[in-house]
Amino acid sequence: MNDAATAGSARARELETRIREEALFGRLPLLKGEREYSTRGILATGFSYAVAAWCFLIGGYAANYVGAVEGMVALIAGSVAGVTMSSAAAALACNRYGLEQIDYTKTGFGQNGAKLVLVFYVINQIGWTGMILVMFARGLMNTAKTFGFDGGETLVRVAVLVGLVICYLVVIKGVHVLNVFNAIITPGLVIACVFLFWSIFKDDGWSKLVAAAPIEPTGDGPLDSVIAFEMGLGAGFSWWPGIGFLTRNTDTQRNSLYPQILTMGLGMGVVCCTGLLAGLLFRDGDPTVWLPLVGGKVFGTAALLLLAIANISAGAIMMYTGALGLRHVRALHKVPWKTLTLITFVPMLPFVVAPTTIYEKGSSFLTYNATMFAPIAGLLLVDYFLLRKQRVNVSQIFEDGPKGHYRFLGGFNVVAVGCIMLGQLLYVWLLNPVTYEAHGPVRVLTASGPAVVVPMLVYWLVSKLWLIPKGIGGYGAPTAALPVERPNI
Repeated sequence: MNDAATAGSARARELETRIREEALFGRLPLLKGEREYSTRGILATGFSYAVAAWCFLIGGYAANYVGAVEGMVALIAGSVAGVTMSSAAAALACNRYGLEQIDYTKTGFGQNGAKLVLVFYVINQIGWTGMILVMFARGLMNTAKTFGFDGGETLVRVAVLVGLVICYLVVIKGVHVLNVFNAIITPGLVIACVFLFWSIFKDDGWSKLVAAAPIEPTGDGPLDSVIAFEMGLGAGFSWWPGIGFLTRNTDTQRNSLYPQILTMGLGMGVVCCTGLLAGLLFRDGDPTVWLPLVGGKVFGTAALLLLAIANISAGAIMMYTGALGLRHVRALHKVPWKTLTLITFVPMLPFVVAPTTIYEKGSSFLTYNATMFAPIAGLLLVDYFLLRKQRVNVSQIFEDGPKGHYRFLGGFNVVAVGCIMLGQLLYVWLLNPVTYEAHGPVRVLTASGPAVVVPMLVYWLVSKLWLIPKGIGGYGAPTAALPVERPNI
């Protein structure tokens, strides 16, 4: 009897362990007791994200178009607005129901439509991870030059490869390692950022920075202001893919929203201003050029090391969410976590082969994030708050059968997909993200504004007139758990 009880207890513990691993490394909803982030943890992680080196890069881009005062307003306002829009629906929904972010988007886009979002989701995670690792590698190269060693492009390639290996090793260990990682490095990053501001102001002060002209403006003042604001918005919307992952792991609804706005919105905007001011001061927007010059060799090296650790942490979190997203591909449902993560890292190899070529396309990639995630965030806001009244049937998230609540039409919410295309086309017409050619009222309304508001209005109207009356999409349906006939997990 005792042996049977012991065996039963062992099986129960094994099952509990497997379920927890599936929740952390798979797609099962996380229970409250399985979540890693308290207030302190989410603030540390959010700030670690916010001070990642891409912020200096974004500020450097803005320095090409606007001066200090105008640039600071544009970057801070843009990043706060972008993160608020990105966080509002995804953060609260993923936290309330413990859902992985792509699973949550099924409520708005359908079972198959969510996979379209997944493509852009993974591109975002891979792209930003590669960009910050290349930036770190180029900074290392420039720092090495100050010590008399010129490793050139070879050093950049090796550094990117080493960064990828470290990211992989961190990702396969899970969220807890990242949480500890960020709690340790955050105080150092705060000190580094404060010292950067001090170094910029200590000699010539604010007056010289205010007088500094943009590096390469278009000559159209209102358009330059809009471009800088769009860069701030693009930075804010870039967090959309990671918001659900972070907030799914937070302990309360409050911690799922406000820390993101405070750290990745306001905090990131302020840190972006460091790149803006340094770019104006040193007349080069590339942080890999000016960072080793600020504060001398000793500080430049120390700051680079701190940022390297922050970038590894941020890159690891993004690749973690990218790998988690691949669980939506049926062929990868049962692939071991280490193998799945390795698959996610394969598309990163171009950053090792041609780091500088890809790095130079960074501003276009930044704006791409606004064109894609701005309308997605807007549609999910309408869907979750106005149409669903924050009520989701979790069991139906995992129902792939024809009668599933979120099956829509053939697995696609054609209204949502059409509205996203409308938003993208509208954005590109108003402001081309590659050439920055402008049309229409972009100088007054910006490009992201109409690209978000117009699809939101169209989606709300068509849903009210067609989807809801026809009973398509599970609007207003009971949220009690239902049997799942064709699970997609």
